[in-house]
Amino acid sequence: MVRLLLFDIDGTLIASGGAGRNAIAEVFAEEYGLSGLDGVQIDGRTDTGIFADALALVGVDPTPEAVDRMTGAYLSRLPEALRTHDGRVLEGVVELLDALEGSGAVVGLATGNVARGAELKLRYYGLWERFVAGGFGDVSPDRTKVLAAAVEALAKAGGVAPATATPVVIGDTPRDVSAGHAVGASVLAVATGNYDEAALHGSGADHVLPDLRDTQAALDILLG
Repeated sequence: MVRLLLFDIDGTLIASGGAGRNAIAEVFAEEYGLSGLDGVQIDGRTDTGIFADALALVGVDPTPEAVDRMTGAYLSRLPEALRTHDGRVLEGVVELLDALEGSGAVVGLATGNVARGAELKLRYYGLWERFVAGGFGDVSPDRTKVLAAAVEALAKAGGVAPATATPVVIGDTPRDVSAGHAVGASVLAVATGNYDEAALHGSGADHVLPDLRDTQAALDILLG
């Protein structure tokens, strides 16, 4: 079966130095005077879910129109935030992506970032062109629906039916694990975000690595 490899972005491929979070915080500070995002869960969430929660926190009905408006404001600030924060591509990522070329696997994204935000981040770090398709936070605040869309998009890009493919999610949070399992994917969790290996094992991840530096270990898991 063709392998569909669905990579998360933040904490899995890159560490943006807080650029995305700070861009969101700036939008809500400017628009509504919200001081920080301490009342909003961030890790493993979709952008649209984060915006909806932040709007509710300031007493604004999180309608699709309101979320879209805040999304646009966030995207206008994100490029400058990326330039002014100390971010990086995580160790082992480029080497793994190089090794996957020609493997027959379909390499794509499954991320809570809205599509344009994902593109801005990955273009900034020189990774956008490495992925053929994906599922993004625009689809739904529900990460499971994002992953389901990613499976469909990658299967289409690979010219196969979703039911005949083997999806594998690569992420760094328990939400990646639960959403991956909900769509029938196995999950490789990496402890390069805010969760350590013990927490990722406890979340039910099928495989856990400290990071992606051991290219062969990652390939053995991803390609079976």
